[in-house]
Amino acid sequence: MNPTIISVVSAMAAAAWSVLTWQTEQKKARQLKRDEMSAQYVNTFILATQELQRKLFKILEQDELSYYRSKDKQPIDPASPFAIEILYDMSNFFGWGLLTFRFGPYTRDSHMIAMMAQVGEVLDSRSRFSGDAFRFTLSDRVALGEAVVRRVGETPVGPAFITVSRFKFAEEIANEHSERAALFRSDEVRCALSAIDRAIQGEPLEGRDRLSVLQNLLVEMLAYLEKEEGFRTAYGERRKALVHLSEAHPLRRGDISVVHHIPGRIRLSVPELRVDERLASLLQARLQLLNHVRDVRINRNAASVVIVYSTDVSESEFLNALMKSLCEYEPAVQEKKSRKVLLR
Repeated sequence: MNPTIISVVSAMAAAAWSVLTWQTEQKKARQLKRDEMSAQYVNTFILATQELQRKLFKILEQDELSYYRSKDKQPIDPASPFAIEILYDMSNFFGWGLLTFRFGPYTRDSHMIAMMAQVGEVLDSRSRFSGDAFRFTLSDRVALGEAVVRRVGETPVGPAFITVSRFKFAEEIANEHSERAALFRSDEVRCALSAIDRAIQGEPLEGRDRLSVLQNLLVEMLAYLEKEEGFRTAYGERRKALVHLSEAHPLRRGDISVVHHIPGRIRLSVPELRVDERLASLLQARLQLLNHVRDVRINRNAASVVIVYSTDVSESEFLNALMKSLCEYEPAVQEKKSRKVLLR
């Protein structure tokens, strides 16, 4: 073979090898940086999310408040330790959630952005839930997050933060002269704390529906994050709190019909949408919590609901889960024999 050709081929092979080696090193460097960001921000966010959803489930479904009802029989000023603990867990979630989206590897993750947007809408909404307990605007969530998660320095991958102890948090709430006194004495914070304390004293928990939907969203968020990160923070399957939004609207299954269905997409006809303004938001909240759902589009004028879902689940399995979810909107007084879904 011509020596010149051999020389050219060798040079090309060497260049290709150099490019491949450089690409491999760059990939390793990117993965290392991502792992470092996850360790610094995401892992702590996952733990904060797990703790909050666990506490909410115990309050909503396991009567956790009964223990404190026997322990804290008299009102405590400014709030009971358990009420402060719940606010602390929510603030911890707010703080690390904001940091994860600002500095972590999920800043452009469309799925996580959508889920956090749903969480924000649930916490901020006035129309979907009765009462103002646990209603926090974005500025409220930022302020509460900064009260628990505080910056302490810099690292090679970004700013370093620590979580203050619950005892420090409680101390600042009780201190009328702390730098965050205005936050802790705001109507939003006082309303949340008093809702827990009134429930401890035996009254119904104000904001229960809001917390139920929030807990459901947190379970979905944990499932996604743990799948992406490759580890779990809990044994067994997490359970979701029952969402009682059905009590607010007398929707009957006979009012629902499936008008079109192909793998991954289903369209429902719900004539009641034209006459009830609140039904759209209720359905949106319920359907977005279903497993495998990717998108929900509601058109009140057309009285239709379009649901896009993952084809990883079978059509029959998803349809059964969908109808079971919609069933929860029916009032309990309806006789089962009169409930009928029209499938077209």
